[in-house]
Amino acid sequence: MTTNRDFDRLVRAWLDLMPDEVPDRIVDSVVQAIETAPQARQPFRWLIWRSSTMNRLPIALGAAAVVVVAGTLFLSRAGAPSTAGTSASPVTTGGPTGTSPSPSSFAAGGPIPSELRARWMGDRSGLVAPDAGTTIIFDAGGLAVSQANTGPTVLMSSAASAAGSNIRLETTLASGGCTKGDVGTYDWTRSSTGRTLTITAERDDCATRSEAVAGVWWLMGCNDPQDFCLGTVDAGTYKSQFIAPHLKPGAKWTPNFGALSYTVPDGWANSADWPDSFGLVPAPELLLGEADRIQQIGLTTQPTAMAQDRPCSDAAAPGVGRTVNNLVTWLRTVPGLVTTAPIAISIDGHPGKWLDVRIDPAWKKTCPGETAPIVTYLNPGTAISGTERERLILLDLGGGDVIATVAWARDQATFDAFVQEAMPVIQSFTFE
Repeated sequence: MTTNRDFDRLVRAWLDLMPDEVPDRIVDSVVQAIETAPQARQPFRWLIWRSSTMNRLPIALGAAAVVVVAGTLFLSRAGAPSTAGTSASPVTTGGPTGTSPSPSSFAAGGPIPSELRARWMGDRSGLVAPDAGTTIIFDAGGLAVSQANTGPTVLMSSAASAAGSNIRLETTLASGGCTKGDVGTYDWTRSSTGRTLTITAERDDCATRSEAVAGVWWLMGCNDPQDFCLGTVDAGTYKSQFIAPHLKPGAKWTPNFGALSYTVPDGWANSADWPDSFGLVPAPELLLGEADRIQQIGLTTQPTAMAQDRPCSDAAAPGVGRTVNNLVTWLRTVPGLVTTAPIAISIDGHPGKWLDVRIDPAWKKTCPGETAPIVTYLNPGTAISGTERERLILLDLGGGDVIATVAWARDQATFDAFVQEAMPVIQSFTFE
């Protein structure tokens, strides 16, 4: 998708669809949301040689897709860029204890608490496409509900106020199955870390809103402003929003919430979530630049053998099948790559093999723009350089689909410790 967008044209087209009176700050929010919506995928640290990018998701950025339907919305990428989560014990927050505003008096409530003013990522709902995830965004006086991959497209919005642990929502312009004037009251709690938000419906005139808003939400705390990953997470089990392990090469991506589930202890972060790749890192690594990280777990979908006569090219090696056995057999012949003997493994009932990988100290070849010796061995972009160490796990997901998982560390000492932490996380993976 092009990054050369005519913002004035988009806003003018959007305004043509709107009521006569719209607060200026909504227009500002739409422009900001369009400008900051994610566009392109960035590579992992261990994809150091890859220069190409791929379109992030089929994100609707045109004015016709920017459906803003209420008075006070928050459409920009909100929230602190640090944390997200699920499973810690919830604690009620939100200021002094109070009763929810009466249905006839919206002004009885105060502004939405600052700790809720963020983008929250959640499960499927009746408002979004089948299998898509849902996001909600609170600002001081409003709530917007969107499909996780559609950037600023708002499917439902409500004016909002709060009193203690109660939130009151009111439809100010009919949308998403709600009628103007529909009122709902909700209770909310956050986990002790603030990374998980649980919303419980008390009553709502609009059943569609109740179904979409009530539930467990994870704070969007991705360090990459182009991604909607979770960032730091509490100990618990989580689901992906975007990675598609069964997406065939060249096929069109469609939403698939929960295609990957994973369980982590405290101290981990989700660092990336794209259609073709996914990342987990120890939490302290999240805020580091890719070049400064020393360890991480990365997944890539549908790997193929890298042509060794054209390294760093994304070209597939001719005659090498895409099965686990084909790839493992071929890897042991790659010049400059030193591997251990492959060992059988099963994750979520899927058979596979793992082997540890390093570069031959005598290897001198590199890639354009790089100075250190590099061996590129799998598409898309899996490579190893210098003193790095990797544990490569190839799993057969069935139907001809293979997924590659790499536990990567900067050097042998880091790798020895990290792989002990990483393997239980990797073995927790389940695939839909």
